Amino acid sequence: MNISLKEINENNFHEIISLNVEKYCASNIYSLAQAKIFPDAIPLAIYNNDTPVGFIMYGIEPRDNNEYWIDRLMIDEKYQNNGFGKKALEIIIEKIKQDKTHNKIKISTNPENTIAIKLYKKLGFYETGELHDDEALLILEY
Repeated sequence: MNISLKEINENNFHEIISLNVEKYCASNIYSLAQAKIFPDAIPLAIYNNDTPVGFIMYGIEPRDNNEYWIDRLMIDEKYQNNGFGKKALEIIIEKIKQDKTHNKIKISTNPENTIAIKLYKKLGFYETGELHDDEALLILEY
């Protein structure tokens, strides 16, 4: 496994928007539209070697006290259960931690998405018991 995060551009756009996951996640094309409207969101493609396997989007949320959010994480259904999502999250978390002006990261998911919640907890997030847009809110403090 060799996971890397890459900018989405005209060379990989079609590959990234064709990635698919059945439940719990907005489409990548919707997420890219959000990133266009909300310039603080940073969308990235998740690659295993030269193969696009997923999508992640993170950034500072000005409407939430300028807190860091990981807004989206998806691994294409063909590539799930290989550790790609965990590794992509680890990369983003380390990148965010370099910004010493912050000390927490927020993430949310459908409360029924127990696999994602388990992964987030494994990486140090804790459930707040709150809902954010009908999703379970988790926070990582560092």
